[in-house]
Amino acid sequence: MASGIRKRLGGPIYAVADQCIYSASQLLLSFALARALSPSDFGIASAFLAIASFQYILHTAVVHEPLLIKRHYADRSAAWWSWALVLAVSLAGFAAWQFTSFPGPLRWAGVALILGYEIFWISRSVLLVGRRYLVLCISGVLISIGYVAVLIGAKPATWTQALLWISLLQLPFALLVAKTLKSVIAPLPAPAGAEALTVREAASYGWKASLSQLMSWIMTGGAILLLGSSADSVQGGLLKIYITFLLPMQYVLLALGYYILPKLAAGWNSEGRKDAFRLFIKFVIFGFVVAEIGGVLLGLLGPYLVVLAFGKNYGGMDFSPFFYAPAIFGLTMCLRTGFRAAARPGALLWCSMLGALVFTACMLVAKPPISYIQTINAMTLGFACMAAVMIGWLFVIMRGANAAAAQAR
Repeated sequence: MASGIRKRLGGPIYAVADQCIYSASQLLLSFALARALSPSDFGIASAFLAIASFQYILHTAVVHEPLLIKRHYADRSAAWWSWALVLAVSLAGFAAWQFTSFPGPLRWAGVALILGYEIFWISRSVLLVGRRYLVLCISGVLISIGYVAVLIGAKPATWTQALLWISLLQLPFALLVAKTLKSVIAPLPAPAGAEALTVREAASYGWKASLSQLMSWIMTGGAILLLGSSADSVQGGLLKIYITFLLPMQYVLLALGYYILPKLAAGWNSEGRKDAFRLFIKFVIFGFVVAEIGGVLLGLLGPYLVVLAFGKNYGGMDFSPFFYAPAIFGLTMCLRTGFRAAARPGALLWCSMLGALVFTACMLVAKPPISYIQTINAMTLGFACMAAVMIGWLFVIMRGANAAAAQAR
């Protein structure tokens, strides 16, 4: 009996542990960078890491999610071409941004960062398909130790050196990819009924899945990119700190949303829709309240936490937006779960586009030089408009489902 319980719970526990360790590694990276670099260099490094967050959206949409669904590539060339597609688009985006924001020769540290992170994320995707959670947890701990060791111990003098160190830390994960690649290639002859992943399928799924996430990235990572590459790059670092403090709330609400998603999806268009709707409404209210409480606490304790985590250089940071902005951000994250349950990605995309347009309009009319506070307010307004439209659209979707059920009777 005990072995059966361990067998059922071992996987989920390891999966949660892996996500917590991965999240902690990203927090430690931000803390270590802020302490190792000057505020201006930290702002520039944050801009380059924002490019990496753009790349992560592409990797998740083109590589990670399709592979989790299909489990296997049709052949090795399908794997290599899918990975090459992500790299090509990421490098093209980086080159376009770099030549407009940093005139001069190509910054090879940025190229190294993109290559290193793609190796790291490919290894995670392959290991997750094989449910190698223990290896994932161990590798997450090692990369966290590496970040602290090279950034605090080696003390890079410039942002270029820091990014190169971060890139080098990812290279050993190529050994994991080489060792486990065979496990995600379809066996020959293929089993009856097996459907392996092709490059065309990965690309088709990827562009659709990435669009709504890219709209939200414009208001977060894109904003860091804008400020970090401006004349006052310090503002990019301050915005990076703000978003870093939001990460724990984001991961908690994501985990809860994914936990209830199967039940919501199963009941959304069935006879159990009323129970599903009640559960969803409770989740949205709960998420909004938790985000608001967390925001108030960060507003009160932030001036002390930022010095503890990032150093004295950021002791004067204004934490007043935390009293209202996290609640709006958390609300939109919870509402996304409803669109996923209703299988309405197109509607979610339109809502995301509206939020991005509002944010862009606010940034265009803002008087330069643009500060991180102005950007946070524009971001909050964009997410608020997005949330308002999402609520209205979900109300229509839920009423439509009830009307269709009444007619069926």
